[in-house]
Amino acid sequence: MALVTGGAGAIGAATCKRLAAAGMKVAVVDVRGDAAAKVASAIRNEGDDAEPFTADLISETEIVALVEAVMKRFGRIDLLHNNAVANGVIDKDGDLLSLTVDVWDKMFAVNARAPMLLSRQVVPHMIANGGGVIINTSSGASELPAIDARTAYGPSKGALEVLTRYIALQYGAKGIRCNAILPGVVLTPGMEKMFSQDQLDEMIGRTMMRRFNQPEDIAAMVQFLASDDARQVTGELIRVDGGRP
Repeated sequence: MALVTGGAGAIGAATCKRLAAAGMKVAVVDVRGDAAAKVASAIRNEGDDAEPFTADLISETEIVALVEAVMKRFGRIDLLHNNAVANGVIDKDGDLLSLTVDVWDKMFAVNARAPMLLSRQVVPHMIANGGGVIINTSSGASELPAIDARTAYGPSKGALEVLTRYIALQYGAKGIRCNAILPGVVLTPGMEKMFSQDQLDEMIGRTMMRRFNQPEDIAAMVQFLASDDARQVTGELIRVDGGRP
């Protein structure tokens, strides 16, 4: 059974659908309840099992209630995919001097604090079941700083990557694996709105494959890392970016 946050976004929806098609029951979690319901409905229409859940991951209270609700519905959690993004602040995340404390705090709350809180709630259930998998969606922005943007986003993803390795070390002996995926540019409607065509062309020109990721590329890596084929893969930061020099 998989719990996927940001499940109504492009990457999240593709991941939920792929995991469900592979036979996993899926909790589609998003702050946008109607959007989560649409993804879950599409999965059920294919004959697979999914349930939508609405939660604001900035709230610890809502995170606790979310995990309780998922456990009540499914009885177990085998995979936690921390994939939610800080909607509403990404376009306000500029250079250091323009950055506000509110944007910094919200970015860290969603990108680092929420995965910590969710993992803390889920790990005891995984231990009770003999193990599990945690997969965090990080970003190439943690390694490639921008000159005038993502001053909060990049560091928050860096924090998430360090958390990934701590969880992998602390609970590996309990059968829990934890890895992070670092996507490059994923061509989503949100990305096309955020960047000009010239900026997108410049980004794609820096990739070895000369093409952008699709959401399904990230979903495929999530499925692999969740599978027994990756049983010896933990504590890793895995780039899925078309090749960045």
